[in-house]
Amino acid sequence: MINLISAQVMATTDLELLERMQRGDAEAFKVLYQRYHQRVFRFALMDSGGDVVAADVTQEVFMQLVDNVSFDPERGDLGGYLFGMARNLLRRHRRDNQRYETLVSDEEGSLYDTLIEHREPSQIVSRAQQQRDLRASIIALPAHFREVILLCELEELDYVAAARILDIPIGTVRSRLNRARKALAAAMTAGVATRTTNQVGDSYELRAV
Repeated sequence: MINLISAQVMATTDLELLERMQRGDAEAFKVLYQRYHQRVFRFALMDSGGDVVAADVTQEVFMQLVDNVSFDPERGDLGGYLFGMARNLLRRHRRDNQRYETLVSDEEGSLYDTLIEHREPSQIVSRAQQQRDLRASIIALPAHFREVILLCELEELDYVAAARILDIPIGTVRSRLNRARKALAAAMTAGVATRTTNQVGDSYELRAV
């Protein structure tokens, strides 16, 4: 019976769960949290570069969700609404700190494949290094490029949803995404070239000794 009830709750729509949550249903909040906390955390992590910041932002997003009744389903889905809250909190964090936290360990293995095409084996130092390069390159992008890359590429939101979250025209989303992709690809290529050059230099020094 418990499993059946849980399955029924999991199949409930976001809007229905929100209405139940606002009436004090803790199970409804738990289901919404299970649906979205990993995506919100990933977005915050890739935008901030720090797992501590991402965890704090994710917690704050869901705390605000409990107290906030401003979600309008006619303006988009709940996921976009949560990303919008996370974005505002991250922007506030950057204003307060003016620096990024350190990058986290490379446990999430699919991000490189999501954004960057495979290179020839001779060009690849290691998959883990590629993931570190990708994270560092995304972090280094200007905020307006980084946000559109994360929303459209990582979270696979359409232009309409991204435009709503970022509060910009759809055409601006397309333009920024195109420029962001080029900037990211250039940064990744430069990172590989720099690392290869350094490794060649290190090898030469070892031989010379």
